[in-house]
Amino acid sequence: MKQDFRMTYPLWNMAFILILAVMAVGFTSSFVNVSKTDSSLSIEAQAVEGFLLFIALIAYLVLITIYLIALQSYNRKNPERKIPAFSIRPPEYMEQDEGMTFITRKAVQKVYTFITWSLPFLALIVMLAPIPKLLIVWGILAVAFGQNLIYYVEMRRHLKGAAE
Repeated sequence: MKQDFRMTYPLWNMAFILILAVMAVGFTSSFVNVSKTDSSLSIEAQAVEGFLLFIALIAYLVLITIYLIALQSYNRKNPERKIPAFSIRPPEYMEQDEGMTFITRKAVQKVYTFITWSLPFLALIVMLAPIPKLLIVWGILAVAFGQNLIYYVEMRRHLKGAAE
């Protein structure tokens, strides 16, 4: 089970979320110009923000390439449990037997509880405080990071206990 790609899927998500957080810095100085006839979006990035955005884009492309190669390798080794590169249903759901279904359900319950409390709290903070767009985006990404972290830690804890 330790070699199962679905077990490391939340780690991939967390890496992509961290790269998106760095990319968000590069997009913080964007301006939208709207007139009666047209609208345009011009992105003006300073040197540091532009450099961070460029590095983050390169890191994203490298990471997506590594991810797709690892996914293809997993699918080749496990033709009976192929994972699509893009799907609506999260591939980390492990429901091949009753035990794994129970463990997955426990992890998802903890994630659901986290989302139930963190999103309204984040919305309340955003409504009451004058927060810059960057911090709002980082807050949303922090919630996404947190849900993947909770799921990964919970699954690892249960699977590590089962292996011993």
